[in-house]
Amino acid sequence: MFQTIIVYIIIALAITYSVYAVVKNARKKEKSACDDCNGCDIKREITKNLAQKPTKDPAKCGHAPGR
Repeated sequence: MFQTIIVYIIIALAITYSVYAVVKNARKKEKSACDDCNGCDIKREITKNLAQKPTKDPAKCGHAPGR
């Protein structure tokens, strides 16, 4: 009987921890590493590279089939 009570306590603790972990993970905010940065060099480099990213429009591409 004592072993059964111990098993039930362990199962209850495991379920409680699982629910806690799911709730904690669901409330986590998605943030970038640079969200709180006010002008670091890495953030400027990333935004510069994103702005210069080439388009995927075939009309603006140097290689157009049929030329």
